[in-house]
Amino acid sequence: MKTIKSIVGSVALLASATAFATPVSLGGENPDLQTVINNLYTAGGTSTALAPNVNTNQAGEVGQFKIEASGGSIATMIIEVAGNAGTNTFGIYDVNDPTRYLQLFAGGQGAGNQATLSVNDSFLFEVNMGFGGSKTFTSAAFGYYIGNANGPIFYSQAFRNGGNDQMVAFRGDEDKIKLPTRPIGVWGPSSYILAWEDQSVPNSDRDYQDMVVYVESITPVPEPTTTALLGLAGLGLALSRRRKQAS
Repeated sequence: MKTIKSIVGSVALLASATAFATPVSLGGENPDLQTVINNLYTAGGTSTALAPNVNTNQAGEVGQFKIEASGGSIATMIIEVAGNAGTNTFGIYDVNDPTRYLQLFAGGQGAGNQATLSVNDSFLFEVNMGFGGSKTFTSAAFGYYIGNANGPIFYSQAFRNGGNDQMVAFRGDEDKIKLPTRPIGVWGPSSYILAWEDQSVPNSDRDYQDMVVYVESITPVPEPTTTALLGLAGLGLALSRRRKQAS
């Protein structure tokens, strides 16, 4: 029994160790990322005490996602304060082949602009219900990118940026917030705020408010190693229960 508990505990610790917070610099360029998120709470009539701390409450994702069962997701621009705001673009890419990408926002699109993304069972992704672009991916899994007219520059998967996290994410917790130009609503657990750094992190100010986007109706896809660790933990718990029943 002790051995099984030790295995389960070790696996849980190892799995949790794969997730770590990316340091976000505050107090520099105005508004900083904490202020950006706090403002959504204030506009929604919710105490900022409930807002996620941008340094300690980051979502445990690895930069790849899937749209939920309806096959539809909306992205809403919150703010863009980068020097490259006029040329920065935002979109999705195929996690198995990043040369396949699909732009959601063009440079210069402001707060409150929205893009509707859909996917069918042939992995055809379309923007704005067929009135925008489309691209067939190799699977339903995708990542987000920030780039320019020539395509992605930085990816939501850190390993594609030389190991640098160019994006930090925050997951909803049923708090009421207000996005720009939208009515007050609930920030649910299948919606994320994605906050980007548009300069390479080793040489940037690390404030992660160069582009901030709200995306909804998505779920994170774990890395295969994380899935295997969680499966091992589940097996250990199952064995533990069976031993209890046999005793």
